[in-house]
Amino acid sequence: SGSLGIIVSMGIRVAIIVGASMAIIIALILSVTSPTTAGPLGVLAFFACMYLFSVCLFYVFIVLAQKIAAIFFGKKNQIQSVNTSGKKSYYYSTFIALVPPIYVGMQSVGDAGLFEMVLLLLFELLACFYVYKRY
Repeated sequence: SGSLGIIVSMGIRVAIIVGASMAIIIALILSVTSPTTAGPLGVLAFFACMYLFSVCLFYVFIVLAQKIAAIFFGKKNQIQSVNTSGKKSYYYSTFIALVPPIYVGMQSVGDAGLFEMVLLLLFELLACFYVYKRY
């Protein structure tokens, strides 16, 4: 049907632009300040930027993986159904993107053991199951 460059949607372009800007802001925060000098608002800004970067990264990954799978394994009607599932991909990416900030937060308080990681994985599985059933 076409090369991968042709099927890149506007949502992916926006996600790439926002994700790149969040990566730049994260790099600036990490190079200019420390958590003690940034204060609570600086730490909040770091975690918010990290979450937005993760959402964009996982959204692009999910949408491109769906489109590549539809091209290689699917038929014409499956490619059209993939194009309409951007909302579901966004919901998946918002839940999956919670993992990096939660994990960094758990590490910052010194509580990122195996039990906590299993709980985080269970939370993610339940959230993805909810999206699967709901949308």
